[in-house]
Amino acid sequence: MTDQSKYLEDSRLIETHYGEEYENYYNAIVPPVFLNSLNVFPSIDAYFDSDKNDKHVYVYGRVQNPTVRILEDKIAALEHGTKAFVYSSGMAAATTAVMSVCHAGAHIVCVRNVYGPLNTFLTQYCKEYFQMNVTFVKGDLIEEFEDAVTDNTDLIVLESPSSIVMSLQDISKVVQIARKHNAKTYIDNTYCTPIFQNPLDLGVDIVMHTMSKYIGGHSDIIGGVLIANDEDLLKKLMLHRELYGGILGPMEAWLAIRGLRTIEVRLRQHEKNAMAVAAFLDKHPRVKTVNYPGLPSFPQYDLMKKQQKGNCGLMSFEIDSTMEQTKKFCQALSIFKIGVSWGGFESLVEMPYARMTDQEASWLGASANIIRIHCGLEGDDLLIADLEKAFSIL
Repeated sequence: MTDQSKYLEDSRLIETHYGEEYENYYNAIVPPVFLNSLNVFPSIDAYFDSDKNDKHVYVYGRVQNPTVRILEDKIAALEHGTKAFVYSSGMAAATTAVMSVCHAGAHIVCVRNVYGPLNTFLTQYCKEYFQMNVTFVKGDLIEEFEDAVTDNTDLIVLESPSSIVMSLQDISKVVQIARKHNAKTYIDNTYCTPIFQNPLDLGVDIVMHTMSKYIGGHSDIIGGVLIANDEDLLKKLMLHRELYGGILGPMEAWLAIRGLRTIEVRLRQHEKNAMAVAAFLDKHPRVKTVNYPGLPSFPQYDLMKKQQKGNCGLMSFEIDSTMEQTKKFCQALSIFKIGVSWGGFESLVEMPYARMTDQEASWLGASANIIRIHCGLEGDDLLIADLEKAFSIL
């Protein structure tokens, strides 16, 4: 077996080479896509002994797959975790994490700006079928978590930065509170990726990524991943994936491996473009607020510097205009396409709160006409010119 330890010292080597045992695949520089649904054995005893925890023994595609394993090994190494498990979507990963940690009747503390469908899962599905209760916190003050956590709290859900108003939580301090109450911590780390933030190093129990974003990078896959260090927790995550049947397909895993090879160079270019765009917006007379953690004017800039190594291409801002004018502004953009999601090569714009009441939007920390943009790889000069054109119609 190839010695993989030499690759662990540098994230760039993990992205490009770690987990790829060339001698097992005819020395192909790109590992194959194993599209098989099952594996065969030389004897009955070999089949029944296949659960001896040898990562090179595979039985059935719902449980494990060689292409999937390579991807999991890479992401686990990038996140400084013991193991990673990939899922058919980010929601499959997120819901598996909740169900692996929480018992019926459990209490959950969750940041307000958590991903919308996860909010729905917690407040509707978990409440209706498992009598779980959720306490939402804004998350910028550590006292909120101290007041919200009880001895019945099983899980604290974080998303730092969040994907609409880019709010941060002090991760290490929240972890300390959780441990006092024997609660687990979960964080959506999709915004930063393992390149710019490693929550496991800060004590978080479960890290999640939506792989349709920067891990995939090309807007052509749906997937999710969970990473952890605790062996008992990892066994639960693995068992629940097997029972729920939410494993990522081998073709999607292969595409995610391809995405990981360029994640660092892409992410730094996204950050470069976004910093230029954020600085432009921050100085524009029609802009009221820019939410981008990389800006020195961002209220939580010092916390960002403490726990992040960089920022991605996602930001939001509010302009001095009516709802209809804001819609016209977005529709006047040509490089920024109107679309949900983010993290691919393309630049995107949307108004996530446009159908909310002012009260609902305010509870989430913004006005109803907040604009979210993702700065793609087209070039900061082109993106700024596109925004200037849209401003000219106001």
